Amino acid sequence: MAEITGRAFGAGSGPSNTLEAPPVQVPPPGGLSEPQVRGRACVWCAVALSNSTAIDLGARETDAHGTPARWFPRGCHPCTMRHVYPAQLDHTQNCEQCTDRPALCAHGTWLRLVMRQARR
Repeated sequence: MAEITGRAFGAGSGPSNTLEAPPVQVPPPGGLSEPQVRGRACVWCAVALSNSTAIDLGARETDAHGTPARWFPRGCHPCTMRHVYPAQLDHTQNCEQCTDRPALCAHGTWLRLVMRQARR
């Protein structure tokens, strides 16, 4: 997975703020429209989103003309369910931490929270 910087998964006070990207694949920003890159449209189906209908898919880092740039993809409820649910199943079946103590796994926790939002 690509690395990003920021406060995804509750980071902050440690020696490094570098984290792995959220465990859901999204299309690369180079092939998306401006509204999709800016989070005003779903990254998968391009339907227009509002603050009440959008689901945050986590900050991502990309290379923009040789300079690191952050972008914040968002998805609609149906597309998020379609992409996050298989990722959650795959992760929880293969993650020992999720089996032992799910609350301590940052990826598993992120996937569960996104699924809760998508079900609303």
